[in-house]
Amino acid sequence: MHPEMAGVLAEQHRHELTRHAESRRMAASLRGPRRPARRWRAPRYRVYWSRTTLSPVDAAGATGRCERSWVIVISASRGL
Repeated sequence: MHPEMAGVLAEQHRHELTRHAESRRMAASLRGPRRPARRWRAPRYRVYWSRTTLSPVDAAGATGRCERSWVIVISASRGL
């Protein structure tokens, strides 16, 4: 794009954004005071782990030597 045309488009976009922000501010001032926003709550994480025995299976379906491994489960929930 030609540099002059890009500059004109950027200037036009800036004016549109400024006009939009001013109209939103004006509408907000007519509405009156706002209620405080609800506090954002982060998800709560729970971590569980246990030691278990896993038996490996190869592509042919034959089982190999059993090994003990840690299984870790991480779950998240967001309270309302």
